[in-house]
Amino acid sequence: MGELTSGHLFSGSGGDTEGAVAAGYRPVWAIENNPYAAAVYRKRFPNTQIIEQDITRLSDEFIRSLYSVDIVIGGSPCPDFSLAGKRAGIEGTRGQLFFEFVKFLKILQPPAFLWEQVSAVLSSGKGQDFIKILDAFAEVGYVGNWQVRNGNRHVPQNRERLFCVGIHRRYQGDTTQTREEIFN
Repeated sequence: MGELTSGHLFSGSGGDTEGAVAAGYRPVWAIENNPYAAAVYRKRFPNTQIIEQDITRLSDEFIRSLYSVDIVIGGSPCPDFSLAGKRAGIEGTRGQLFFEFVKFLKILQPPAFLWEQVSAVLSSGKGQDFIKILDAFAEVGYVGNWQVRNGNRHVPQNRERLFCVGIHRRYQGDTTQTREEIFN
């Protein structure tokens, strides 16, 4: 098996990239439109292509032109899902950015993805937003699992996050599973 590669959406200053590197991946590209976060990212990962643009303005052609990676990693912005936010959910301006993550999966069809979000996404929209999220992953061909983990071992605060991991169905064989069977 060759070198494992990763692409990063909503990359911020590279926390998820640091995790990918620790897991043995070589980050190939990252997308972050905040100039300050992108500058930090560029300093931390100088050999990774940083695309400093609004993700909603990237064309399908541009996305197809990106280097094919083994995994796409990212966490769309959380304010619309967070208990500290206005709880606009998946219909909110930032909540809608989740669908940009799905767009990348649909176009690139990487073998795997890792999506991270605040755990409050489970109760967003009276629980219906998370069902829509799982449906969106399934519709573009992914099977997987999710789990809530607390990052308080790494930072001095309660930091529960939901992690959703998916594998493209072409690596699973069975393409007739329901959402309940796919994301159990």
